[in-house]
Order: sequence, then C-alpha cells, then structure tokens
Amino acid sequence: MSAADPKVRRLLPDQLALGARLAVTSGRDGWGRLLLTACGVGLGVALLLFTASFPGIVHHRDQRLYTQNDTFHDEDLPTPGDRTVLIAAADTTFHGTPVRGRIVQPEGPDAALPPGLTAYPKPGEMAVSPALADLLEDPANGLLRERLPYPVAGTIGPAGLLGPGQAGFVLGGDHLSVDTGALRITEFGHFSPPKPMDPRLVLLNAVGLTVMLAPVGVFLAAAARFGGERRDRRLAALRLGGADRRMTARIAAGESLVGAVLGLAVGTALFLTGRQAIGRIRLAGFSFYPEDVAPQPAVAAAIAVVVPLLGIGVTLLAMRRASVDPLGVVRRSGPARRRIGWRLMLPLAGLALTVFALALSGTPDGPGGSLPVAFGVMLTLIGVCTLLPWLVEAVTRRAGGGSLSWQLATRRLQLGSGPAAAAVSGVVVAIAGAIALQTLFLGIGAQYEGIPRHLPATGPYQQSVTFPGGAPTADGIAERLARGTGVEATAAYTEFSLESETAKPWQLPSVRIASCAVLRGFATLPDCKDGDAFAVQGQAGRPGAEPVRPGTTVHAADFRGTGEPVSFPLPAVTATVPPVEGADPNGRIGAGLLLLTPAAVPADALRGQPATVLVSLTDALADPKEQLTTAVMAIDPQARTEFPLDRTLDSTYLAVKRLLTAGSAITLVLVSLSLLVGQLERFREQRRVLGVLNAVGTRRRVLGLSVLWQTLIPMALGLVLAAVGGLLTGAVLQYSAGVPLSVDWGSMLAMSAIAAGAVLLTTVLGLPQLLRLMRPDALRYE
Repeated sequence: MSAADPKVRRLLPDQLALGARLAVTSGRDGWGRLLLTACGVGLGVALLLFTASFPGIVHHRDQRLYTQNDTFHDEDLPTPGDRTVLIAAADTTFHGTPVRGRIVQPEGPDAALPPGLTAYPKPGEMAVSPALADLLEDPANGLLRERLPYPVAGTIGPAGLLGPGQAGFVLGGDHLSVDTGALRITEFGHFSPPKPMDPRLVLLNAVGLTVMLAPVGVFLAAAARFGGERRDRRLAALRLGGADRRMTARIAAGESLVGAVLGLAVGTALFLTGRQAIGRIRLAGFSFYPEDVAPQPAVAAAIAVVVPLLGIGVTLLAMRRASVDPLGVVRRSGPARRRIGWRLMLPLAGLALTVFALALSGTPDGPGGSLPVAFGVMLTLIGVCTLLPWLVEAVTRRAGGGSLSWQLATRRLQLGSGPAAAAVSGVVVAIAGAIALQTLFLGIGAQYEGIPRHLPATGPYQQSVTFPGGAPTADGIAERLARGTGVEATAAYTEFSLESETAKPWQLPSVRIASCAVLRGFATLPDCKDGDAFAVQGQAGRPGAEPVRPGTTVHAADFRGTGEPVSFPLPAVTATVPPVEGADPNGRIGAGLLLLTPAAVPADALRGQPATVLVSLTDALADPKEQLTTAVMAIDPQARTEFPLDRTLDSTYLAVKRLLTAGSAITLVLVSLSLLVGQLERFREQRRVLGVLNAVGTRRRVLGLSVLWQTLIPMALGLVLAAVGGLLTGAVLQYSAGVPLSVDWGSMLAMSAIAAGAVLLTTVLGLPQLLRLMRPDALRYE
C-alpha cells in the first residue's frame, strides 16, 4: 500500500489522533509531562510573540513621535489667526530623567488643542503626565518642585505621550512671542522622515535579534522531546500490538503535537499577561502602552503553524535515529558514535556566510545585508549547539576513575549525552551569542564612546545656558543668574551667523557680541573700548569664506523674529587677536569669528537672537547640575542648560545598546526558566533508576552529586564552546564591519560566570524534586 493510497491518507489523521489521545489519557504522569512540555514551549512562544510585536511597537512609537514633533517650523511662520498657537520648548532633565515641557499660548478661539488635553491650561497653570505627577509627589524631589512651581490643573492623556513612563508637562503662558523664541503653529504634530540609522547600528540590531531568538528555537526543539523515554516504552507496547515503525512514528508525532498546541496556548496566555503588565515596566528607559504591543498578524500566524510543525519534525527526526521494537528501544543498547564532520561544517558555513554577506553588500544597511548576516550568525550558533553533544560524548568516553558520584554521572552521560547536552544547549547558545554581541559592541562602541565632546576647558567656566531671544538683555540675565546659589561667575554673549544679498552664511564670518571684560576671556586683546571689533586669528577659516571687508551690509542668518532682520555694515577690524584656548566650554572660538563690542552693531540687530551665559560654580555646591538648572528655569522656563564638558553619547546608539542589553537579559532569564523545566523533566525520566540506586543503598548525597556532575560537565564544555564560537563570530563581525579587533575578557568571564550560576541555581532548585523521587515507591511501574 503506497503513501498515495487514499486509505493511507485517511490513516494519517487517525494515527495522529491516536497519539494525541494517548498523550491526554496517560494518567497523572502523562499530564505532568504535558504540562512541563507546555510550560517549556510556552516560554519560547511568549518571547517569539513579544519579538513579533517589535515592528508594531516601533510603528506606534513613530506615530507618537510625529505627534510630539510640534516645534518644527517651515521657512515662513503663519500669521496670527483664530487657529494659531504660540508654542515654546521648556524641556529639562531631573537626575537623568528627561522631562518634556511645552509652553502654549492660543491666539484664537479655534486653536488646535495639544494632544492628550481637552482644554488649554490657564496662564501659570500646567497639565502634567502621570509619571511627572509621581515625581512631583515624591518628598525627595524638592528641587523639581522648585523648578516647576506651577499649580497642576490637568493630566496629559496617552495621546500626548510616548509611553506611560514619559514625564512631561504643558504650561499655559501669556508672555510668549516670536522674538523670545516661540513658534507659531496651526496644528500639533509634523511628519518628518526618520533619520537613516548608522549601518553599524543596523548590524548590531540584526546580530542582537538573532542572539535573542536563537536560544528560543533550541529550547523549543528540546521541549518537544520531553518525556522521550516514557514515550519510547509506550511505542514499544504498540509495536507488540501490531503497529509498524511508520505508524509508531506518527503516533509519537501526535503526542508531540498536543504538547506543542498546549504550549501555544500557554505562550499566548503569558504574552497577554505580560502585555497588560508592560505599562508598569520601564525597559532600558523606555515604556510602552499595552495597546501598542501587538504582534504582526502574519508573523503570529506563522508562529502558530511553525511551532506545532517543529514539534512534529523534531519527534520524527528523533524516531529515525531509534528502532522501536516490540521488546524495547534499540537506542538503549548504546548509541552510535556521533560524527563531527557535518557538525563542524555548520559554524564554518555560518562564519563564511557572514563574511560574504557583509563583503557583498558593503554595509548591513537594509534587508539585502542584514538578513544574510543574521542567517549566518544563526547558523554559527546552531553549529555551536550541535557540537556540544559530540564534545560531551568524546570527553566522557575517555573519563575513568574518580569518586562514585563522578562514575555514576559519566556512565549516565556515556549511555546518552543527548538529554544532558540539550538541557544546557539553550544557555550555551545564549552565551555564545552574547559574547559575539559584546565583542561587536566593544568595537563599535569605541567609535561612539571614545571621542570626547570638546577639548578640556582651561577657563573658569564649565556650564553654558542659552536663553532664547535674550540677546537684548543678556547682561541683565547674567547678573541675575550670578546671584544664584553656588554661582561664582557668569559671562554673557550673543553669537549668530551673518549673510548678505550676495554671500551665504558659510562665506561670511560669525559674530560674537559681548562687553570688553567678557571678550578678554576669549582672546588676548591689546586694548578694548566699546565700538571696537576684533578678528580671531587662525590657520584656516571657514571653507569658501571671503575676506572681511568693512562696510559690507549684512544681517543675521536664519532670523526667526518678527518682521525682517536689521541690516548693518560690518565694522572695521581694530586688531587681529589670538584666541585663548579652552576659554569657552562650547569650543567655538576659532578662525572666522568676529569679536564685537555692543556699540559696534545696532541694538535692533540683537532682536530675536539667543543669549549665551557661561557659568562657573563653586566646588562645594551639592548637586550642582540640578541646582543650576532650577535657578535657570526660575529666570526663564525656555532656557536650556548644557554641560558641554560632560561626555554625551549618540541617542540612537544609546537606545540600541539599552534595548539589546535588556533583551539579552530577558532572554537569559527565560532560558534559565526553561532550563529548570527541562531539569524537572529529566528527573522524572530518571525516577526508576534513582529509585533502584536508592533501594540498593546508594546515599542520597552521592545521587545528588551525580546529578550535579551530569549538569556541570556539559555546562563546562558548553562554556568552552560558547567562548570559542562567540569570539570567532565577534571577530568576524568586527573585521567585516571595519572596526578594530578587540576583546573584553572581563565581560566574557562575567557572562560565563552568570550562565554557570544560572545552571547551578536551576539544578539546586530542582533538588527537592530529586529527593522526592529517590524513594522506594519510584520502583512502581505499570
């Protein structure tokens, strides 16, 4: 009877159904096995569903970012009308927590409402986000309450926030104007095309997602074979009843199908539960609304189909390696030696594919480069996993002597190293991927973190404050700020670029306007009086800059005030002076800069220009950053306080680093939980053997140590494989990405120690179950 015969096709569902019926009618042991399988598969499915939700999370976050893009302006601002709103940014940071602030002033009755609000707050009142309300209520945040002393008159809804953890406020104003830095808009939100990501960060994303998903696939395959030995005994009974080998394989596949389907249900329940709790979780500085976390329908459907097929496929593959006869399973007589050839080809092929993909595409930017790279890394990690059983077998085959617990463990591994290796394979793959990812991070991160922002300042000023539209009163603002707590000295200046009807800003020098006392701190002046102008000398000015010609009519470039910018003639240069290196923490003193005193330009030319105030603080001031920011916002909430000498990281790189680090940690936790589930199932499989050994007088301590050795030996060998495979993969990725080769040995040892600790912890947590199984009633068998 051929496979194409209609009777055979009808038998296939019947045999699968028989296997499913055997799985659910095998008594308490059968249900226990099913529950363990469902828990193991469910953990993997939950992580896959969360990963499948990532595109949706990015899409919803982009939409919320577009909604908050309200300070974008075109070349020409709209004229005041019934629908216009004046808006100004008032962002701040409190102890590392960004606080998004906006000051709004409607100019007409039909003005658009800010997202998340049902009405405009009155002047002097503010609406706050729930996260900011919690910060304001904290008794330890007195400086934040001083910084935002306005009465709370409302709450910002989800439509106006990136996530439940975003701190933000909307302040009602009545003093805004375009000349003081405000913008006039007719609607909130503006679409802007996303900034292309650095190809090196695309590579990090591709490798990171692969590293997070590879252990899941490994454990799903292992969980599908839970209860394999008990299943083999039942299949031997079926062979005795007349079933052929193909039928027994299909019946075994039916049993695995039940566990996989239950695992889908458990994973879906875990995903839904985790999605509801995600609104209260802050993940690497990010927060998400539950409704934004939804897997792509096509990917979710693929998971629902692939996971059961994976369970069936793994079972059929395992049955091909075993001969189930009516009197037992031939696999128990001693497994054939594993071959290394094809196992070694997998990681080598993965490394070659990674190099070829990056060399062919030039950069991993886009699916044409990132997908082959991800596939190559996945193939390498799978190769590391397949090498582990061979290595365990090769080492234990030559092991001899030692204590009784050691001999029991090695003998058990000699009889079958597959289950023990499969138990730790997920952790091994996770650590190999983490080492590769950390190695790649080390090379790429050096190019983002190793470059200081500016040269160290040698002058008295370390902080810089920008007051939008404050140029006409810059000296008064500096004097007021100098009276603040802990402020030793201040220096105010106004700087802007110039343009003319015949010259663009890059063809003309920039001007810095300040008093003689302030200018002496920036350059060595021979003499100075109000009305003088000085040119900063240097080797080279701006590319394409024209020589400064006195009398050239110029005006401020990128003018954002009302009306037209005031034109004025360039004053004659009194002297060319050398700059004082390090005098400005902003690092902007150089060739192509004109130092002007206030009388050298018309007073109206300062209208709409920002004022910069340099600040020097006392060393004894506690919490200087927060103290200074609070004092600045008391003067003008629109002011922006900067600390130029502090190291700053690229925001995209920092976000990728935080998310991948958090994702890797979550993956390791889930793999550790799945490892515990697999450990409990292995104990159940060995119940009769442990009962016999206990009945003949073997001490429990010896049995416990033997079980520990059965975990430690594969784990130690797996960590060696993970280190070699991870370092090779990381080195290939570094070389292909064009970054210097480097290895962080400390991080690699730390990750290996964490993995070993996770395995030991799960083994210790399973010892109570082991002790319960080492009883005479474990010898009962039906």
